[in-house]
Amino acid sequence: MTFSSKAGRKDVGKKTVGKKVLGFSLTLVVVILCFELAQPRIEAVDRQPPRNLPSQLEWVGAVRNAADVIGKESRFKWLMKKIVGLDDRQRAMLAPYGIAVDSRGRMLVVDTRARLVHVFDPEHHKYRTFRAPDRDPFASPIAIALDANGLIYVSDSIRSRIFVFNPEGKFLRTIGALGKNESIFKRSTGIAIDRQRQRLYVVDTVAMKVIVLTLDGQLIQRVGERGLEAGQFNFPTQIAVSPDGSFWVVDSLNFRVQHFDANFQVVNGFGRLGDSIGEFDKAKGIALDSRGNVYVVDGFRDRVQVYTPQGRIRFYFGQTGPAEGQFFLPTGITIDEHDRIYVADSYNRRVQIFHLRPDAQLAEMPSRGGN
Repeated sequence: MTFSSKAGRKDVGKKTVGKKVLGFSLTLVVVILCFELAQPRIEAVDRQPPRNLPSQLEWVGAVRNAADVIGKESRFKWLMKKIVGLDDRQRAMLAPYGIAVDSRGRMLVVDTRARLVHVFDPEHHKYRTFRAPDRDPFASPIAIALDANGLIYVSDSIRSRIFVFNPEGKFLRTIGALGKNESIFKRSTGIAIDRQRQRLYVVDTVAMKVIVLTLDGQLIQRVGERGLEAGQFNFPTQIAVSPDGSFWVVDSLNFRVQHFDANFQVVNGFGRLGDSIGEFDKAKGIALDSRGNVYVVDGFRDRVQVYTPQGRIRFYFGQTGPAEGQFFLPTGITIDEHDRIYVADSYNRRVQIFHLRPDAQLAEMPSRGGN
């Protein structure tokens, strides 16, 4: 007579389950490996340096996804990450817009469509993302700025508020919110920070103003109103601040850029509607280099135009296309302390990086666009 105890049946059951799990895991490894080896790798259309880049610039590279900064890993380590769902080498940008570069050399990119911020750390070969908290989420993040302490400020054009994070992406607070669905802004878009004076500049596109605040959100000044005259706006979008406290505003539907001093008075303006060099159609991002030159992204014309502080055109770069040095609806732009120029190439889903040569001769060129 034979019999089996409950304990014996449990042991046999555990062994059977263990074998099944092991077998499933090995099968999964083989399936994933075969599948991945069969997949084409993500490659740029043209990874050669741009042929028509102006002499003032050199092309540094492009970032499309996490793999561009993480680098190569052993096949085993990569495979294990795939199995447990930790592999983010193929995490790619969907709609990059605002860009900032911090003191550690990390590139922070606001992804409007994915509703998050990508953090690319090429020096340490790391990549991560962060979002607004679930209780108060992003709806349409668009621009980003950093203060002197490395705190991260992200504007949301639909939520009409500014989200503030610590340097590691931990949410701290919001600026501008009066309630769950109320704000002091009608539509917050471009932002910039004057680190020396500790001022936060917020472009309120629908209100036709620039709102100047302390870094904790106390109102300092409202600049502008709707109109065509100097100091007035027609749906402004983006902003850049100089170390001397003056600032430049993209006055989008007046097809110009306006320059204000640190006391909020108009200094000058430049640009007009057109498709020639020195003119604008859909002006987007704006940034300043170490020499005070003003870089303005024209999203519709797929180029970046570079001006003197007085508004005279120096040179331009970019044309429509997917190759290196070409753009398809570029949006945000930032320039780091080494005069590396980062352009959000939105519909090409990448950020392209250029460098202003230290010995670049920046002569002015003829332009139909007037002051």
